[in-house]
Amino acid sequence: MAYQVLSRKYRPKRFQDVVGQEHVTRSFQNAIAKDRLGHAYILTGTRGIGKTSVARIFAKSLRCLNRGEDANPCNSCEGCKEFDAGSSMNVLEIDGASNNSVDDIRELVNNVQTLPTFGHYKVYIIDEVHMLSTSAFNALLKTLEEPPEHTVFLLATTEPHKLLDTVLSRCIRFDFRNASVETLFTHIKTIAKTEGIVFENEELIKILAQQGNGSFRDTLSLMDQVLSFSDDQNVTEDVLSVALGLAKVSAIRELGESILLGKSEDAVNTFRKMLFENVSVSNITTGLLDFYYNVIENVDHLEKVELSSEAKTFVENATIDELFWVFESLSRDFSWAIDSISPEKTISVVLQKHARRGDILRGTGLSVSDTLKKKELTPEALPPPNTLEDNPPPGFMDGPEEIKEVQEVEEERGQDTGANTNIDKEKEDATPSPVSKGNTWQDFELFLKKEIPAIYAELEQGNVLEELEIGDGSAYIKYGFSHDSKLFYDHLVDGEGKEKIEGLMKSFFAVPEVRLELILIELNDKSDFLSKSEIREKKRQQALSSKEEQLRSHPIIKEAERLFGRPIDKVKIEEE
Repeated sequence: MAYQVLSRKYRPKRFQDVVGQEHVTRSFQNAIAKDRLGHAYILTGTRGIGKTSVARIFAKSLRCLNRGEDANPCNSCEGCKEFDAGSSMNVLEIDGASNNSVDDIRELVNNVQTLPTFGHYKVYIIDEVHMLSTSAFNALLKTLEEPPEHTVFLLATTEPHKLLDTVLSRCIRFDFRNASVETLFTHIKTIAKTEGIVFENEELIKILAQQGNGSFRDTLSLMDQVLSFSDDQNVTEDVLSVALGLAKVSAIRELGESILLGKSEDAVNTFRKMLFENVSVSNITTGLLDFYYNVIENVDHLEKVELSSEAKTFVENATIDELFWVFESLSRDFSWAIDSISPEKTISVVLQKHARRGDILRGTGLSVSDTLKKKELTPEALPPPNTLEDNPPPGFMDGPEEIKEVQEVEEERGQDTGANTNIDKEKEDATPSPVSKGNTWQDFELFLKKEIPAIYAELEQGNVLEELEIGDGSAYIKYGFSHDSKLFYDHLVDGEGKEKIEGLMKSFFAVPEVRLELILIELNDKSDFLSKSEIREKKRQQALSSKEEQLRSHPIIKEAERLFGRPIDKVKIEEE
């Protein structure tokens, strides 16, 4: 006998064989058992989840002469044999896509009046009914509303929103659910056991279930595709990845761990290897996001996640903020990188950026000289620098307003000093401009924000615990961070951030010795602690609330509420 694909071989024959649609099968069984049948039903849902299969079981049961107490057909009477042979004149299955004209429906309507050759019911199954033309629907409406007692209509569709309201109102509707990954996982295992199919590990079954996207038929079709590539019905990681063009589980795990551990070179090499194996960019990015999602979902139960000891140690010591940031940032970057001019190169850079996130957030990325030392190259190997970019003339990087101000000051200075203008200007150019001095921490924060915005943004996630002390040639301040901001605390302490802040403090406060003490606040001490960014956000929300209250109490708004007899539902304030 010719090979039969799994989706046809394991098509449900009884109501109990239908997986994941108990809310529908139970309703049909009760309708048959209690003889409370409707004249028309609509079965909706995505492809491959059992709509047509349930319709056929229901039609066969209606035609069965000896059905059981559970409303299943007996499979041995004349009606069941006729149905199985596909020669029944009493069960007509029509494809709405190829029989969608008004003439096709008129012919169907004329045949509706004909009594069944035997038994009580004549059943019409119209698949993809949304493909019928408007004229065809109009020709069917009257019959659909008041068919003969011996007629039952079963309409199946994947797009119920395309049906006319007049059609929907005449039918009993059942919405089929997409199969969950767990349901598909169990279904695959059951079939594999029956067919003698051996999976290398259950992770491969889960991947196959995920690729099915909630469809039983699609999942079994993919399973057939994998088996056609396998010689002995043994499904390994290599067989699954090559047959479906998917990234290997081990490769995705290696890529994900490399990014977490900051191994940018390993991440790029793994990515290029997967591209060489003809794995699509889309499959790689989807697999990587699935990996991080699994880690985040099981962050408190890492025994459920397969990780190397080094990666597991990192996740155990990392903050949940960092894991969230990696997932959200990758999701955002992948969404535009895939549609870019060069997706492979763009995603390669994105992976390196996330692997080196610590250096980027700390502002300690390698300079050109550091890169030369690391790669043991000589400056001669690089192209000559652009002198205009390396040594811009005074005012070159300023905006139009700044240039204008400089010119006005130089003109005034020239009038006052006469011939000495050029000499004084040469002296000024030779002397570096001094740092603006100040004596408060707020002044220094403004200076830091202008000089190193990235470090200022990290420092803003904490707040001052002890006020600035300046005296005897030294400056001291104590700064705190909550555990929610530990990521920023670590970046400042472990990197060069703290050292850079202290260096700027020496220059700004004109003192030889400074000390910036950074501490983590214990959880029980955080009740009254707010970071500067939290305080700013709180003030912003209070300002918005105040504006909203002012608007709600405005005389015009009050008069409008009185006229319409109801309060304003929502106030939206556009922020500048």
